[in-house]
Amino acid sequence: MTETSKLFRDLLTETKDGDWGKGEPHEGYVPAHVIRGTDFSDVRLGKIANVPLRFLAEKTVHRRLLRADDILIETAGGSRDRPTGRTLLITQEVLDTFPNSVTCASFARFLRVNPLLVNPRYIYWYLQYLYMRGDMWVHQVQHTGVARFQFTRFAESEEVPLIPRAEQDGIATILGMLDDKIAVNERITTTALDLAEAHFCRAVDQTEFGDETFGSVAVVSGGGTPSTKVEDYWNGSIAWATPSDVTALASPYLFETERKITDLGLENCASQLYPAKSIFMTSRATIGAFALPQIPAAVNQGFIVVVPPNADMRWWLFHEMRSRVDEMVSLANGSTFLELSRKNFKAMRVRLPAAADVADFARTVAPLHAAATHASRESRQLTTLRDTLLPQLMSGRLRVRDAEKIVEDAT
Repeated sequence: MTETSKLFRDLLTETKDGDWGKGEPHEGYVPAHVIRGTDFSDVRLGKIANVPLRFLAEKTVHRRLLRADDILIETAGGSRDRPTGRTLLITQEVLDTFPNSVTCASFARFLRVNPLLVNPRYIYWYLQYLYMRGDMWVHQVQHTGVARFQFTRFAESEEVPLIPRAEQDGIATILGMLDDKIAVNERITTTALDLAEAHFCRAVDQTEFGDETFGSVAVVSGGGTPSTKVEDYWNGSIAWATPSDVTALASPYLFETERKITDLGLENCASQLYPAKSIFMTSRATIGAFALPQIPAAVNQGFIVVVPPNADMRWWLFHEMRSRVDEMVSLANGSTFLELSRKNFKAMRVRLPAAADVADFARTVAPLHAAATHASRESRQLTTLRDTLLPQLMSGRLRVRDAEKIVEDAT
């Protein structure tokens, strides 16, 4: 396979920084939705409720309005562990979800690729490849606490391999198909959870607080950390959750943990091995992030764990807890970071209907959670497949036809 390369800047027909505009209507200004870096994940899924509606100067707004196959790149933001340079592909489907014109915020810029030179979606995936590989760190600088992506430096130094157009098209199609399926699954998960929440709101509407508390209707426990100085406690086969495992979840279903402990580690840990589908809730710093582990797991000291007395109560207590997070935060205390004690949590009264009503609720929402769990699990598998194929396809270690076979077997 022969290939040439071009500087990134030479593949663009246009690129501009975004515009934040004004927050209120103003003479000579027109409404436009403004996508920020923080909106990238939601917009990819078609969720636009949090994308701000701003007002941009009518005489210049046309220069920044987005078109299908434009690529947004985040040029400011990032974090200690995540560089700037994240990207979002603007498809026609994305544009069609907005009732008004669309542009990007001033901490991002749009890239308009010349389709006569290269497939724009191949370029999008090439940028994803660079980001995954960590190459964007080189072009990041820190100013007054805000990390900034040096786009000009990047565009004038990054050489993009121009593989044959058929290979570009194939790579874009394969990865795009996986990405689309992941997005569909994530929408299924979100919809199922929203429906379950709606059912709970209706079910709890006429339910009064009684004498029962979280501590009286379920087993409430916590966790701990085995000594990190003892190697024999770590890198075993037992899942051990930390709050970061849960806060990173797109949906409240935990399939694995970053760290694992040994049987000996569990014996020397303040945590039990909790059964699958216990209710894990973060209780310090971030209070009220939830997970239903799909495997038996232990936890560190940053959790309150609720083990319901039966499957029906699991679903009622899960939704009851999620609906009471603001109250839990108000009961937390601490000088370094807020923490909700198990004592305060256990004393919280619970809205609990008759057992028959709890069972009816469980019969309604259990299938919704099952569908959401299935979609989340498949998304996780497809994400792993996509992220495995991406560097192999971009580096040429894997040909398109071989990747197509792998995807066909996996889906």
